[in-house]
Amino acid sequence: MPLTQTPKTVAHPPAPTSSPWAQILEATPLLESFGNAKTVRNDNSSRFGKFVEIFLEGGVISGAITSQYLLEKSRIVFQAKNERNYHIFYELLAGLPAQLRQAFSLQEAETYYYLNQGGNCEITGKSDADDFRRLLAAMEVLGFSGEDQDSIFRILASILHLGNVYFEKYETDAQEVASVVSAREIQAVAELLQISPEGLQKAITFKVTETMREKIFTSLTVESAVDARDAIAKVLYALLFGWLIARVNALVSPQQDTLSIAILDIYGFEDLSFNSFEQLCINYANENLQYLFNKIIFQEEQEEYIREQIDWREITFADNQPCINLISLKPYGILRILDDQCCFPQATDHTFLQKCHYHHGANPLYSKPKMPLPEFTIKHYAGKVTYQVHKFLDKNHDQVRQDVLDLFVRSRTRVVAHLFSSHAPQAAPQRLGKSSSVTRLYKAHTVAAKFQQSLLDLVEKMERCNPLFVRCLKPNHKKEPGLFEPDVVMAQLRYSGVLETVRIRKEGFPVRLPFQMFVDRYRCLVALKPDLPANGDLCVSVLSRLCTVMPNMYRVGVSKLFLKEHLHQLLESMREHVLHLAALTLQRCFRGFLVQRRFRSLRRKIILLQSRARGYLARQGYQQMRRSLMKFRSLVHAYMNRRRYLKLRAEQRRRVEEARLREQEELSKREVVAVGHLEVPAELAGLMQAVAGLRLARVPCVAPVRTPRLQAEPRVKLPLDINNYPMAKFVRCHFKEPAFGMLTVPLRMPLTQLPAEYHAEAVSIFKLVWGLGFLTERLP
Repeated sequence: MPLTQTPKTVAHPPAPTSSPWAQILEATPLLESFGNAKTVRNDNSSRFGKFVEIFLEGGVISGAITSQYLLEKSRIVFQAKNERNYHIFYELLAGLPAQLRQAFSLQEAETYYYLNQGGNCEITGKSDADDFRRLLAAMEVLGFSGEDQDSIFRILASILHLGNVYFEKYETDAQEVASVVSAREIQAVAELLQISPEGLQKAITFKVTETMREKIFTSLTVESAVDARDAIAKVLYALLFGWLIARVNALVSPQQDTLSIAILDIYGFEDLSFNSFEQLCINYANENLQYLFNKIIFQEEQEEYIREQIDWREITFADNQPCINLISLKPYGILRILDDQCCFPQATDHTFLQKCHYHHGANPLYSKPKMPLPEFTIKHYAGKVTYQVHKFLDKNHDQVRQDVLDLFVRSRTRVVAHLFSSHAPQAAPQRLGKSSSVTRLYKAHTVAAKFQQSLLDLVEKMERCNPLFVRCLKPNHKKEPGLFEPDVVMAQLRYSGVLETVRIRKEGFPVRLPFQMFVDRYRCLVALKPDLPANGDLCVSVLSRLCTVMPNMYRVGVSKLFLKEHLHQLLESMREHVLHLAALTLQRCFRGFLVQRRFRSLRRKIILLQSRARGYLARQGYQQMRRSLMKFRSLVHAYMNRRRYLKLRAEQRRRVEEARLREQEELSKREVVAVGHLEVPAELAGLMQAVAGLRLARVPCVAPVRTPRLQAEPRVKLPLDINNYPMAKFVRCHFKEPAFGMLTVPLRMPLTQLPAEYHAEAVSIFKLVWGLGFLTERLP
C-alpha cells in the first residue's frame, strides 16, 4: 500500500541539487495541493495515480515526466464524513490576501457546500495558510506568471461558488423542472470566468438537443440540474489539474530520451463505507499491480525452475487473474458491460446492474445482494468489497455537453478558453458516437476505457524495467503515532503478498547463480585451475570443498546452481571473511607503501625545511650582525665626531678668548692718559701759548657782562624718519671697530674706513680736535 510520502523519500537527493531537480521538487507541493485530500485513513491521501520518470544523463538528473491516472473527480462535489475536499480549496481560503478574497467574493470554508460535507474543514497539525505560501513559492519557481496564478484562483473560486448554486422545483405542463434560486452565485461565477451569466444558467437548467434544423431546449429536473452543476465543477477542476501537470512536464521534461528511474505513487486498496465507480477503478489498478507482483515473485520463479529442469514442488499462491478477468475481460467484464451501457441512450444504473448479475451471478468472486439493492460484491485479493452502482454510468460517461463547451470556449479568460478548446477535440468522438445510428459498433471513449488503456501502458512500462516493490504498512487505522495494532499490520502483510513471499523464499531456492558466475565468485575460497570448464560438477565440487552440504540445500540446473538462502549466506560469510583478510593484507601493504612514500616525501620536505631554516637563520644572523656593526660604527662615528666637535669647540673658545684678550688689551691701550703723552702739533702749541699769555694779560680788565637775550628761533621739527638713522648704525657702517673705549696709547691709525692716502691727515685732524677739546675744558 504505497503512501504519499514514499516517492518524496525515495527521490530526495543526498546533495545540493541543480536547477532542474529543484523544479522537480517544487512540483511536489503543487501536485499535493491539487491532488491530495484527507480521508478517514490518511490525512494526506493521494487521490490520483502518479507515475514519475526521472531521466539521468551522465549521472545527473536532466528532467522528469509526470503521468497522472484517474483523478478522483467525485471528491470535488462530495466528501464522506470526516473527509475533506482537495487541499487547495482550504489553502486558498486560508492564505489568499483579504483584497483578493473580497475581489473573488470568498468567505470561510464552512460556508461552501463543496467543502463542509465532511463536517471538519481543518486537519490537526496542518497549516493551510503556510502551505498556501509554499504553493505560491513553488509556482514562482515553476514559471507560473501572475496572470496564470490569477486565472487558477478564479477557477477554484468559481467552483466553490458553483457548489452554492441551489435550485427549487416548480411544475409546468405537468412536469417538475428546476429553477435557480441563488442568482448571485451565478453572477459571481460568470464574473470570475468571464462568461455569460445567462448562458451559464441555461447550461445547468436546460438540456440542448440539436437536430438538423434547430436546437431544442428541455428543462431539467432539480436532480438533473444538480448533476449538470456538479459536472461543470468536476470538468473545470479536472481540466485545470491536467493543465498544471502539462505545464510542469513542459518545464522539466528532458531534451532527449535517456536512462530513467520511475517512481509510481498510486492509491492503495480501498474499502470504504460507500464504494462507487472510483473505488472499483482503484481496486482494479491494485489487482493489476498485485498480479505483476505475483508474476515477478512467484510465477516467474516457477517458470525458472521448469526451464532449468529442477525437481520442484509447485508453489501454491493466490492467483488474482480470475478477479482481473471478472472486472475487465472481454466481452462481459464488469467494466466492459459498463462501457456498453454508456453507448445506449436508455441505459441506466439498474440495467447495468442486472446485466452484471446475469453474466456473473455464478462466478465465485462475484456476489449479488440477497435483497434487491443497487450493489454488487467482488472478492478481491485483499478481501470482499461491496460497490454501490449509483451514478456508475454518469461517472463513466463523463461527457461535457456541446453547449457547455461552447460557453466556456468563448470565455474572455485566456486559461479557461484554452482548457476547453483543448478538451473540445477529445469530446468530439463522444458526441459522434452518441448521435451515430451504429451504436453497437462504436468503441466508447469512456473513463473506464481510458483508465484500462493507461493501466496497460503502465504495466507494460514496469515489465520492461527492473521493478522494486516498496510495501508501506500502517501500524493502525486511528492515525495515532506510537500505536501498533498487530491485526491491522498482519492483514496488510497478508493481502500485500509479503507473507507469501517469505514462505516461498523459505521453501524454495531463491538464489540462482549461473555456473560461471558461481565459480568466478567463489574461486577465491578454493584453489582452482584457471582452465577448468564451469559446469554443475565443478560447482558441486567447490561446494563440497567449502562446507558440508546436504542434497536438499542446493539444486543443479541446466545452466544455473540453485541455493537455499541460508547456504548462500554461509558462502557469502566465508567469502566475506576471505575478502576481509585479503582486504586487510592489501590495506596493510598499501598503507605501508603510503607510509613509506609519505616518509620519503616528509624527509625531503624536512631536509628542504631544514635548509631553508638554516638559510633563514644565517640570513637573520647576518642581518643582526650587520645591524650590530652598523650600530657600533654609528657609535664610533658619533664618538669621533664628538671628539672632533669638542676639539673644534675648544679651539673656537681659545680663539674667542684670544680675541677677547686682544680686544681687551687693545681697549686697555685706549684708556685716558695725560695729554702730555700726546704729540702736540707746532701750530697747536703756538696757539696754546698765545692763549695762555692772553689770559694772563686780561684778567684784571675782565668785567661781568650780562648775557644778552636772544630771541628764540622757531622750533625746528625733526624729520619723521630720524629714527631710521641711529648713531649705532652710523658707527657700524663707517668705523672699523664699533666697540672702542678710551685711548691709552697714541693713535696710529684712523678709526674710520678711509683710503690709505688719507690716513695721516685723519690722524692729524683727530689729534687737533682732541687737543682743542682739552683746551676748551681748561678755559675759565
